[in-house]
Amino acid sequence: MDVKTKQVSFDQLISELSTRLINSEPTETYECIEEVIAAIGDYTEADRCYVFEFDDHIKHMTNTHEWVRDGHQAHIDSLQAIETDDLPWFFKEMKENHVCIVNDVQTLPPEANAEKAEFDREDIKSVICIGMVANHKLLGFVGCDMVQKKRQWQPTDLRRLSLVADMIANTLERQRTYAELIHTQRELEKANRMLQAQVAQDGLTGIANRRAFDERITNEIQRASRHKTPLALLIIDIDQFKPYNDHYGHLQGDQALKSVADAMFDQLQRNTDFLARYGGEEFVAVISATDEQKTKDSIQQLLEAVQNLKIEHEQSQVAPYLSISIGGYLHTPTADENTEALISRMISKADSALYRAKSDGRNRGYLDN
Repeated sequence: MDVKTKQVSFDQLISELSTRLINSEPTETYECIEEVIAAIGDYTEADRCYVFEFDDHIKHMTNTHEWVRDGHQAHIDSLQAIETDDLPWFFKEMKENHVCIVNDVQTLPPEANAEKAEFDREDIKSVICIGMVANHKLLGFVGCDMVQKKRQWQPTDLRRLSLVADMIANTLERQRTYAELIHTQRELEKANRMLQAQVAQDGLTGIANRRAFDERITNEIQRASRHKTPLALLIIDIDQFKPYNDHYGHLQGDQALKSVADAMFDQLQRNTDFLARYGGEEFVAVISATDEQKTKDSIQQLLEAVQNLKIEHEQSQVAPYLSISIGGYLHTPTADENTEALISRMISKADSALYRAKSDGRNRGYLDN
């Protein structure tokens, strides 16, 4: 093959490889770079062809891709996280010139003793390395080794490997940009989830707040309507909480609210159960896919859970300990009911049941349906 024909063949190869890299998906990048260095290594008749990547500060380098001609030894496993002090002359050459060309390893200068020892270890007789630069930043380099015999590297070798280095550099930069974009996107999603959780969370008790309840009750009504299952709404009030706050102070009052919320939350552990702070010392619970007896059992469990806390309440006219009153409403929504009107009715019915529980002495719960 004459020089002109070989050049046309190389240009065609580069065009094909470039197209392959450009059209590759991020998940295919590694495989594509492997194909590129295998093709260029074979075409240039090198014994090895490889890619090293630098860290952001060019303090160490790692062999990330390697092609080895049949019959020669691979070294990628032993060329990981190489520090600047390990090969100082080579690092200096790459940082300053972005090129390192050695026609004969035995002619390396005295300051390259560490490099010569490494090249001898790998049986390298000649080596050429071309920096991969993207956006004015040195990302790493592409290199070729000769093991069987020395080689006088020609300007055409430099040109060809430079083209490959540019191709891979652009691909790596695109991959890094993509990875950074994905990372940023995930961080934003995480921040949005945390923000959404904060917006829907009561700052004092840690359970859901009124806003979250408004969204949840709508969803649960729609779900119950589709499945034709009953839905219970409970309104829960801490008995005589103002006297408690006045007597024990707001800090202890806040702690009592947290303790009551935790105790009730522990009782409502099904995926379909929901507890929120409705305002002040008032809470609301939504229990889906239930029935009258199960709802009454849930009310009793909530009453007992707060009683078992045994939070002393000297100012209570109900019991020596903090207690709650509960009013509930059980209903099976239908498709023809207006959701907003139904929510208002359920709250009104539960509130009426709560009023009766308070009127009858508190520390009890009633259910309407």
